[in-house]
Amino acid sequence: MRAIIIDDEPRGRNILLQLITQHFPHIKVVATASGADEGIRHIDNHKPDVVFLDVEMPGKNAFDMLKELGEIDFKIIFVSAHNHYAINAIKLSALDFLLKPVDLDDLSKAIERLKIQPKQSLHQVPNLLQQLQQPKSSFGKIAIASVNSIEFVNISDIVYCKADNVYTEVYLSNSVIISTKNLKEFDDVLSAHFFFRIHHSYLINMNQVKKYMKGDGGTVIMCNDAEIEVSRRRKGAFLELLSSI
Repeated sequence: MRAIIIDDEPRGRNILLQLITQHFPHIKVVATASGADEGIRHIDNHKPDVVFLDVEMPGKNAFDMLKELGEIDFKIIFVSAHNHYAINAIKLSALDFLLKPVDLDDLSKAIERLKIQPKQSLHQVPNLLQQLQQPKSSFGKIAIASVNSIEFVNISDIVYCKADNVYTEVYLSNSVIISTKNLKEFDDVLSAHFFFRIHHSYLINMNQVKKYMKGDGGTVIMCNDAEIEVSRRRKGAFLELLSSI
């Protein structure tokens, strides 16, 4: 697999190059670039399979560069120094983002996903880049990848998420999104926003709980009137969290 690294920061390029060279022998970095124009020339010359692309660069950002290229016939792993909250908001989308400084475990997961990741559509990128630039105080949306699109959803509008094999059903007040991400990935992102895994198949928004019915584990009634069983193993932690509302 041929790769190109495009990053205006020498340290960022070198760290990523060393990690790939030392740990992923099946990936050959055929070129590195310090900016968009140089990156475009390398892409035209080398026809890479994957491009590691810095989001913000002087002169042209990632979207400007991709728009200039036109057709995208390679896969992209975006790299960004933007805040951790925005990166998490986008991890549920169809695009792959790495936070600087790049962590080996995150890089390994991103490279593993290359096997199943589709080539990116250019229209997905502008809203995602705009979301990256939101300050932490205004962070409140996530980008959810469905089979045919990426939907931007207010976290507060999610009632609960239900596991469906490798997919996740995301229930909003009046609609359902079938996400291509599994429930664990939603748990990793939403647990910091008062969501709780009350069952191995269910992740609920605690702010959307209407009633708790006592029982062996008990049952919650959500604001959309959905009834969801609480597992006995998670009952204690759930009730403790519920008392804090």
